[in-house]
Amino acid sequence: MVRVTKAEAAAHRAAIVRAAGRLFRARGIAAVGVADVTRAAGLTHGGFYGHFTSKEALAAEAIAEAFAEGRRRLGGRGVEGYVRGYVSRAHRDHPEDGCPLLAFSGSAARGDEVETALADGAEALIEALAELLEARADETAEQRRDRAAALLAAAIGGQVLARALVRTDREFSDRVLAQTRILALDLAGDDATRAEIEGSAKG
Repeated sequence: MVRVTKAEAAAHRAAIVRAAGRLFRARGIAAVGVADVTRAAGLTHGGFYGHFTSKEALAAEAIAEAFAEGRRRLGGRGVEGYVRGYVSRAHRDHPEDGCPLLAFSGSAARGDEVETALADGAEALIEALAELLEARADETAEQRRDRAAALLAAAIGGQVLARALVRTDREFSDRVLAQTRILALDLAGDDATRAEIEGSAKG
């Protein structure tokens, strides 16, 4: 029996989480088996339960890591850059790298651990957005948090609609993204002109 070091075990666990995050977001939790995840991670099926007690536990960790990555992107890009990346064709066309709220919010195949990971991740993302939003005149901290939630809800809704339309009417799907970007940037207090925003829709 080959023993692995703590560093190797940690690397294996991280590889499983990364692979699971991409597969679950691309196909849904119910459609992905443990063997699919370990194969994508370049590992054997037998080692899975040395790291996780269940697929649900893995899904919860993968969701938490996806949210953490989203917050890192937000911190690096700022609100405007984050919105432009979120409400984009690249995000629409590559769900495996996208927001867990888009992938899992409507999923019926999830348990308490996944529900908790989604709720905790959503609240943390809203708080991070609120902290970066420039306060408007006479706006309280609670109102700014509400605005951050509305911004995220608009971005999610626009992406859901754009993804639903893209196979039958890509041009209309692109327009939905462009208009959603305008709305989300307005909620963010962005001072870019409408022409500049619309021009970026082609990028």
